[in-house]
Amino acid sequence: MIAIEADFNHLDGEGRLLLADLAIHEATPFAEIAQSADRILFVDGGEFVEGRIVEDERRGWVGEADWNTQDTLRAYPADRPVLTPVAG
Repeated sequence: MIAIEADFNHLDGEGRLLLADLAIHEATPFAEIAQSADRILFVDGGEFVEGRIVEDERRGWVGEADWNTQDTLRAYPADRPVLTPVAG
């Protein structure tokens, strides 16, 4: 799993997380992460969401978040519940 710090209020008009223009991500290897088969978790403070990274012609690297997974964890092995609400 790969965790990437993001700002959930820093979105484009399509609801994608803007990543490339955040100073803390200057050295982040987005191309390598985008090609990886690892799960990606975007984290903003105590909140998190799963998603993937894609390159947009105009905006650079963006995070396509699966907002349905926000603040949920997938439990493995598969014989356990798939989505587990986080207490809080």
